[in-house]
Amino acid sequence: MLKYRGARLARAGFIGVVLIILVIAVGLQPERLLQWATAVRYQALFTEAGGLTVGNDVTLSGIKVGSVSSIELDNGDALVGFTIDGKYALGSDTTAHIRTGTLLGERVLALDSAGSGTLDPQQAIPATRTSSPYSLTDAVSELTDNTANTDTASLNQSLDTLSATLDQIAPQLGPTFDGLSRLSQSLNSRNESLAELLRTAGEVTGIFSERSRQVNALILNANDLLAVLNERRYAITSLLANISTVSQQLSGLVADNEAELAPALERLNNVTRMLEKNRDNLAKMLPGAAKYYLTQGEIVSNGAYYNALIPNIQPAQLLQPFLEYAFGFRRGVEQGQPPDNAGPRAELPFPVNSLPQPGDLPNDGNP
Repeated sequence: MLKYRGARLARAGFIGVVLIILVIAVGLQPERLLQWATAVRYQALFTEAGGLTVGNDVTLSGIKVGSVSSIELDNGDALVGFTIDGKYALGSDTTAHIRTGTLLGERVLALDSAGSGTLDPQQAIPATRTSSPYSLTDAVSELTDNTANTDTASLNQSLDTLSATLDQIAPQLGPTFDGLSRLSQSLNSRNESLAELLRTAGEVTGIFSERSRQVNALILNANDLLAVLNERRYAITSLLANISTVSQQLSGLVADNEAELAPALERLNNVTRMLEKNRDNLAKMLPGAAKYYLTQGEIVSNGAYYNALIPNIQPAQLLQPFLEYAFGFRRGVEQGQPPDNAGPRAELPFPVNSLPQPGDLPNDGNP
């Protein structure tokens, strides 16, 4: 019984030690353990390592995503292995470049993700999609070759021509530099004005930035307005086209029926002139008829009878001349007009048929 019990204790102790080691490891370096668990390893083939070493950073769009894990030779090329975080996906056409990462010349492996697919970790990025940094040895070698191939005679001739040209334009260079100096002084003297102008421009820019929503809404409304105007323009264009077609049809109709339409139009003109004449007559009659209607209204407004007064049509005033002539109340003054100056005579007998004559009344001294 003690034998089997001791085996169980040993197994439990081993498991406990392993768990303690894992807890300590996780507590000390959890990020590294997580990176080991999720990292993906890729390879890239370069024509030369270019100073890249194990442990250099791997960047994607300027962000560190991993590090270089190995550098090996592969048929004269440098096979670089690197690991990146698994949450960053690389395209099927990803390119790799060795670049300078710091001022001290430390190299970094820069990745540019491209392509619609996913990069296979089992296949290395070919040398056609990689590039190495510019080497100082290669630069010096190219400079030496270019210098050796330089035509010194042509270079000397060019320098002589440049010197002669500068000697010829030297008198004009002085005023030019003076003008540039004055321009610089003028700009310097207006430094405050330029600063104020820039400050005002900044304020205007700030106002436009604050009103960006209103400006955007205005532009959208202007687009809607332009769309409506475009529709109206199309409608007006169609209307004008239809009117032009109707005008052509009417012109053809008039041309075809001119002989029949001319007499009808002439009679229509005569009727129009007659109607215009009657309209003018009615216009003249209405003001006078207004007075007549007003008078008739006043006549019948007193009651259920007709009351009218026509001046100078009284019977006494009309009959007075005839009565005076018939009964001798008025003597005539013209020859042959009875009664004449011989004395008052009446055409009809009447007891008193004349007006008193001078001498008929007693003279009482009154005129």
